[in-house]
This record gives sequence, C-alpha cells and structure tokens, in this order.
Amino acid sequence: MLNRIIRIAAAACTLLIWTGCVRTLGPEQNRNETPPGAIGFSAGSPLLRDDAIPTKSGEDIKTAFSVSDNFYVYGAKVVSSMRYTVFNGQSVSLTSLGADALDPSDDVWTYSPLRFWDSNATLYDFVAISGPATSAGISCDPTAAGHLHASVTFDATSSPCDIMAAGYQRTDGSVTPVHLDFNHILSAVRVTIINDSPTISVTVNSYGFRNICYRATGTVEQSGRGLSTMGTSDWGTPSYTSSTILGHSASPGTVLAKGEEFTMTADKWDLMVPQDLAPYGDYTPQLMLDYEYDQENPYTGILEHNHLVFPLRLEEITVKNSNDLITSWLPGKKYSYEIHIRLGGGIIVNVAVTDWNEVLAETPGLTIDDE
Repeated sequence: MLNRIIRIAAAACTLLIWTGCVRTLGPEQNRNETPPGAIGFSAGSPLLRDDAIPTKSGEDIKTAFSVSDNFYVYGAKVVSSMRYTVFNGQSVSLTSLGADALDPSDDVWTYSPLRFWDSNATLYDFVAISGPATSAGISCDPTAAGHLHASVTFDATSSPCDIMAAGYQRTDGSVTPVHLDFNHILSAVRVTIINDSPTISVTVNSYGFRNICYRATGTVEQSGRGLSTMGTSDWGTPSYTSSTILGHSASPGTVLAKGEEFTMTADKWDLMVPQDLAPYGDYTPQLMLDYEYDQENPYTGILEHNHLVFPLRLEEITVKNSNDLITSWLPGKKYSYEIHIRLGGGIIVNVAVTDWNEVLAETPGLTIDDE
C-alpha cells in the first residue's frame, strides 16, 4: 500500500491589511493560486493515507478527506516581543478534488480573507483542529503567553467526530507554506462478539459502556513543529454517566451459531474521551454484555432459557503474558475488544491495543464464569 503523507494546499481570497494598505484579490486569483507573501498551508498525517479504505456510511474515524472537509487554524506572531493574533479559528476548507485521486496536491483548499507574512515578526505559532462541524467548542487565545494552546470539548453521545490536531512554530522568516502534521487526539473502541460454544446458538442483544467519562475538554499545545504528547491528564472537566451508552443494541437480537461472530458496521468505532479506567468516585468503568441462549438442564432434561447481563470491569484486563493492566484509554489509540462466549467455560475477553495505523500489543485479559 502507498504510505504517502496527504498534503493539503490551503489558499484563498481577499483582504490584506499590511502597513496600512488594503489589497483586494480578483476572483480568478482567489480560486487558483496563493499570491506572493500570503500565508499558505500544507497538511496531512501518515495516519491519513490516500490508499486507505474509503469512508463508509456510519464510519466515524477519518481515513481520507472529502469535499467540504475543513480544519480551524489559530495563529500568532511576535513583533518586538509583543504577540499579535494572526488567525483566530479561521476555517480552511476543501472546495474541490483534483483530477488525480492518488495525488492530493492538486486538490483545492481555500480560506478567506488571506493573511500575509510580516517581515518584522520573529516568531509564528500555529495550532489547527479538524473534526468538529464548527469552532464553537474550541477555545484559544493566540496572544496568551507561552506555547500556543487550544481546548476542544468532545461529547461521545452528541454528534461525535474524530478530532485531530496539529501544531507548528516558525522562527526562520521563511514564507513557504506552513506544514501541519495532524494527530488523532481521541480514543476509539470496537467490540466483536464470537460464539465459541460447541453446539448452542447464542443471541446477542446488546453491548455498551457504563460508568465511563462521556464528555470532557482536551487541551492541545504547540511544541516546536508539532504538538506536545497528550495523555489522559490533558482531558479535564469530565462528565460521567451511570447509564449504559454507545455500543450496539438490537431487537430482536443477533443469533450466532457455533463459530459465528457479531460486530458493528464495518469500520465503525465508538469514539471515546481518553480516560483512566480505574474507579472514579462512585463510577467503575464497565463493558456491559447482554446475551441469551436455550440449554437443556442435564439433571432435569428440561430446556431452559438463560438471559445474562455481564458487567466486565475494563480496568481488570491485563496485557498479554504480564500482570500489567490496561488502566486507561490513551489519545490516538484504538482498542479492539474481542469477547468469546463459551457456555460452561465462561467469557474470555481479548483486546488488541492499536495505534491509529499499527498494532502495538495484544491482551488476552479476563475470564468470567457464566454459570
């Protein structure tokens, strides 16, 4: 597969306020080129490959840019030791795809009005966020002291989106496009349920998550030509719920014969707030599994119906061949939970912990008796 970094040429139109003068660009100039001296952008990520699986209906994780996608840019410059705002949530949008689907360099990205490089500036800082439909949930003060940082609020139960962020600093006076390397800053969780019972069918009604943090505000910080590494501590003001949320439920449930498996729509993930999985006050993060089956009682010969709802404590799953626990969902990681149901032998949970584009570890984890 190709492993090229997607590059986005961001340009657009109108308005220069420069040493007291105003310059207006013509429509043809606005559409097709960035004027000399204008601040342009290139952007991408090794995690957004142009040979990735195309976006499918219901998919939350970003694999490729589409027309009307955008990111929001915040920027500051330093002139004579004073910081000035250059961008304050400016939207940069993909307006059309180029003729070559494998070459994103001829895609057309625009923003308006254009800003221009200041030859008197000794430093420029930039932070960009992609994913939210608007910048309303993003907070950033470009003139604040220190590295440029922005906060973005995420709610897993209300219009969730795959949030990515990038940072950049320039001190060499160059006027080449600003390159933004985007990183995923959420966690993603996927569950697959497999019936390992030798003869009995199992009906899966639902799975979901209980006692987890579903809403929080994450803070990204520009560091050099990138972002500071994020952890769960970078997500504050958490909101928890004792309800079972996200996951999947169906009525009637999905019947799994021996060896069959159930999962959500292909490439569908639950996007999560990065968080610690240890108990938090009255909340103990759990994966809830609801399933049922019919089985003959070996003592009475009567066919009995069994309906079980299992709470699986997320913090009790250990890394393969060790006693290390998966104590948190980290930014930029995907967690694939594989639940094996074997009647009489309990439930076995296997988890693959994955970076957004490569497998890092596998965890066989936890066995729970169902009888």
